[in-house]
Amino acid sequence: MKKLAVAALLLGGLGTMTVPILIGLVAVLLGASAIAAQSPCVSTIGSVLDTGEPVRLPVVGRFVPTSEYGMRSNPGDINTGQYRMHWGLDLAETTPTAVVAVKDGVVKATPDSAGGGHEIHIDHGAGLETTYQHLSSRTVQVGDRVWAGKQVGVEGSTGNSSGPHVHLEVQTNGARVNPRTWLRQQGIAVPAEGVAGTAPPAVAFDPASLPALHLTPSPVPLSPTSDAGDTKPVVTNFPTLVGAYTGAQVLNAGYIIRAGQSMTLDAKTITLAVMTAMGESSLLNVGHGDAAGPDSRGLFQQRDPWGSLAERMNPTTSATMFFKALIAVPSYLALEPTVAAHKAQHNADPYHYAPYWGPAVQMVATLTADPSLLDRLPVAGPVTGCENGGIGDPLPAGDLTGDAIVAAARNYLGTPYSWGGGNTSGPSLGIYQAPSLDGSHTVGFDCAGLVLFAVHTSTGIALAHSAETQGQDPRGQTVPRDWTLMQPGDVIAFSEDGSGAPGSFGHVGIYLGAGKMIHAPRPGGTAEIVQLKDVNYYESMAWSIKRYANRPL
Repeated sequence: MKKLAVAALLLGGLGTMTVPILIGLVAVLLGASAIAAQSPCVSTIGSVLDTGEPVRLPVVGRFVPTSEYGMRSNPGDINTGQYRMHWGLDLAETTPTAVVAVKDGVVKATPDSAGGGHEIHIDHGAGLETTYQHLSSRTVQVGDRVWAGKQVGVEGSTGNSSGPHVHLEVQTNGARVNPRTWLRQQGIAVPAEGVAGTAPPAVAFDPASLPALHLTPSPVPLSPTSDAGDTKPVVTNFPTLVGAYTGAQVLNAGYIIRAGQSMTLDAKTITLAVMTAMGESSLLNVGHGDAAGPDSRGLFQQRDPWGSLAERMNPTTSATMFFKALIAVPSYLALEPTVAAHKAQHNADPYHYAPYWGPAVQMVATLTADPSLLDRLPVAGPVTGCENGGIGDPLPAGDLTGDAIVAAARNYLGTPYSWGGGNTSGPSLGIYQAPSLDGSHTVGFDCAGLVLFAVHTSTGIALAHSAETQGQDPRGQTVPRDWTLMQPGDVIAFSEDGSGAPGSFGHVGIYLGAGKMIHAPRPGGTAEIVQLKDVNYYESMAWSIKRYANRPL
């Protein structure tokens, strides 16, 4: 099965079969070489860990905030006047000059899009990514090392823009957050909208003087069998330093704590696990053993009998295995902490873990003080879908027909469902919305992603990433709900409560003819063909049908 490598700029809404949440997504249009270089299944810049270096504003000199994160009447030439979500913070310099990186990191992508114009995406490690849009030009390329204050481009008005400014987006764990709030959390004050401020000048110095980014410069495959790659994102307001532990060590402690909480374990039991991992691996997900245990792996240095390599290298599953062993120890809570851990681990020295009890108590207390931190962590683990989602040959250009829409969708039968996944280029990594709606580790499509890909491949029409909008877009012809009039390639949006009211259309699919539909159904499923006609589940819903193919009714 052919699969395209893709990259997406997250700007809007999506739908599943049962969750009519509209968040909106606009695809980034990339050339073939850029697509190959920015595959969701291959990290061309390697894996980046957060250095904990400071943060700054993305502009220099005098500037004014011109538009806030949140709902607004859309300016520019695209969707003018429509009330839509604005996913960034707009800052306009008095004299458009340099746009600079807000933090050190590595340039991940430099796409162009109809909405964002010339863009730059920077990976800062620990799940933090920033995006800079509407640039008139760029001064960096993919793979470049940047630092806070390093010029990355020049402010402009490319894309869907009503005047020169930089649109700053901040993503944590694949989910966009309010840049103003995030900057405030980093100690950076931003003036109110319309109030002028002054930002520091750009910073130019030798990158060799920067702290190490722990960058693996060669491409890193993010496949289910890989133990490398940046596959453990985390919210950026997660502490970067707790005691002597930093970056990924603190993150891994968070996964251990959440694994214990998911088992409804008490705080002492959870602290015992953090203590053990500190003593075994210094809270690093170690991919090798030692002389005493050459097959030891992971946070707990578990050997082969504990489980598969994938299980031992996954922070959540390795912690769960340790917890099961620990609670099987009789009266473990009455034992000295180090002795209880020794009986679960069967290590040589029962007092090996004693020095780590105090730091473990500090770690657990710090990471549980704000429960929302752990609630927003995604499930740890590798990216899935990459075994069938890597770089492949693109489909031939469409001929504007419904048959071409169907052919494009059929090409991806069996592709995994990914919440927020899919754009005009094909399957992509999705986003994290909630534990049950986590596409951040899966390359694939959600229902709206599959439709927008297939329609764009055939017709060139770039639909919004929203089931509701795809069933209402005026660029399509409205088709009556009549089996004799419906044709292959027609797009059907479903109002799952049957009301047909605005906001109730949470699922969408493509009609194949003969009473059948192809769609991406739900988390855990794959793109599939289902029967529509005479099936009460679908027949009981209200439908909105659009024809984007160049075929008359």
